[in-house]
Amino acid sequence: MSEFIPVLELQALAPESSQMVEVKGCEVLLCHSGGDVFAVANRCTHQQQLLDGGRIRRGHISCPLHGVRFNLRTGEPMGQLTRVPLATYDVQVVEGMISVSVD
Repeated sequence: MSEFIPVLELQALAPESSQMVEVKGCEVLLCHSGGDVFAVANRCTHQQQLLDGGRIRRGHISCPLHGVRFNLRTGEPMGQLTRVPLATYDVQVVEGMISVSVD
């Protein structure tokens, strides 16, 4: 069974924004898009650039370095620069608290 770790209050994560948190030694990027909260690895699979600060739009995040876009739900990349998906993590929002499982 997955262990969910509380990491951030939902009200602290504005729509179409992201926030980096550390969960069990992993840098996880929480992303709020389209009313849903997603958790992905905070490194682009193209050149290992931090995704924190990338534009969140319509369920995708764009890498700030080269603009590679990733689907926040599946981690799948769009475009030609990489075929390697982002790691994604399970998320729960309970009573206004976002929790993430990195198991």
